[in-house]
This record gives sequence, C-alpha cells and structure tokens, in this order.
Amino acid sequence: MHKPPVAQPSHAHRLLNLLADYGALKSPGELPCFGERLSRLFGLGDTMKLDAATAHRARPTGFAQPAAVDRLTAELANTRKALIRRIQSFTETLDTGTEPDPETALNAWLALQRKVASSSRQLRDKVRNDMKDQGHSMARLAQLDAVFDHTMAGYTSQCFAQIPRLLEQQFRSLQTPSDASPDTGTAPDNRLLCYCEKAQNLLLAELDVRLEPVLGLLEACHNEVNHSP
Repeated sequence: MHKPPVAQPSHAHRLLNLLADYGALKSPGELPCFGERLSRLFGLGDTMKLDAATAHRARPTGFAQPAAVDRLTAELANTRKALIRRIQSFTETLDTGTEPDPETALNAWLALQRKVASSSRQLRDKVRNDMKDQGHSMARLAQLDAVFDHTMAGYTSQCFAQIPRLLEQQFRSLQTPSDASPDTGTAPDNRLLCYCEKAQNLLLAELDVRLEPVLGLLEACHNEVNHSP
C-alpha cells in the first residue's frame, strides 16, 4: 500500500507570502480570520445545500477499498510530478535571446495556469466520484466537498486571477529604459530569467494550493481504510 498523502498547511501561506512579497496583497497576518472570510461566501442557499450534504445517506457500499485509495494516491503523485515538469519548462517557451512582449510572456504563463487548474479539478472530481463507492462516511464527505467546491468556485477564480495581473506588472517593470544602461548592473536577459523564476514560483505554489483539497480527501480515505474492520 502506498503511504498516505500528507497535507501541508503551509501551501496556502506560501502562496500568500509570495504575493505579498511581490506587492499584490497585504501580508497574510493582516487578513481577517479564516472563519470570518469563509462565512461571507455562504448564502442561505449554500447553507441549505451544506445541511443536506451533512445529512446525506448513501446507498450501502461496504467499506473503503485500499486498492482504490492506492490507485488514486498514485495518480495524484503522477499528476503533480507531470505538472511540475511543465511548470519548470516555462523558461523554454520564451526566447531569452530576444525581448518578448508582455502579451507573449503572459499567454505562455496563462496556458500553464489553465493546465494546472483543469488537471487539479479533474483529479478532484475523480476522487470525489470514487469516494461515493467507498462507504457511507466517504460518500457523505464527497457530498460536502462538492458543496464547498461549488460555493467557493467563483471566489477562488477571482483570487487566482490576481496572479497573472501581478505577473504582467512584473514583466512590464523589466521593459524600462534603464535596462539598456550599463549603470544598472543587471543585463536584460538576467532580468527576464528573474521574472521567469518568479512566475514559476507562483505557479508551483498555486499548484499545491489547488491540490490541497485532493490531499485532504485522500487522507480521509486512508484513515477510513485503516480504521475499517
């Protein structure tokens, strides 16, 4: 059996710190508490759906199956590795020998962000779907996760949309007259590489944040397997 995935609470904190360092938002410590922010997202209809999910009664499906959980855990690991490789090749999509325009650089990054978003969503949907056949507790958790996912979809999209705006500002800061001056001490191509590093760091942090719900679901499945008779 594969080892259970271990959730890393610092993933979201890491992304927020990067955004704060790059001037996109306040320091994480200055944000309202998590409970307060979360409560703002749930209207009456969402609360009713959450209540229905809590009371969900699944059809009898037995217990969580170790083989299914291991398969999903391995798929999570493979998906993450493949996406990391794609992100790390971001620099190769830009011609560092010339000065790419902001639109070209941003479009290349946006293509990677869309790939990260779609792959993580597909994996989350797949894990939820498989959990419906892994016992009553897992089926109910899948229902709860679906409600949270749907309720927070608009908010999370808005949050992640701030990242490309930041990157566009960062890229435009490279295209200043001082870049051609010998007094800057930093060649334009080195500045471009610095930009690429920032872009990769942000997307790697975003990847882990997007995969955290999947990690949480799989951890719950592993716990269910270990405590099932």
